[in-house]
Amino acid sequence: MFVIGVGKEFQNLPFMHLSVNEIDLKFQYRYNNTWPKAIRLVSAGLIDLKPLVTHRFQLEDAVEAFEVASDISRGSIKVQIFG
Repeated sequence: MFVIGVGKEFQNLPFMHLSVNEIDLKFQYRYNNTWPKAIRLVSAGLIDLKPLVTHRFQLEDAVEAFEVASDISRGSIKVQIFG
């Protein structure tokens, strides 16, 4: 698992779950020099970003879009609003 950005100063982590399932947890504070590599991977077709946009809404439905994005039970990863 890769955590990018800043969160709370202190976090509670399920250490034993991570350990038993052999999940590596890595952190990166900055995006320095990450975009060119990501763009190359997407351009080469090695990474498909389309499945990450799980919900799409027209601009007039923006309130509903924000409700979906803020409700974890609705299964959203990325909510897109377009007009």
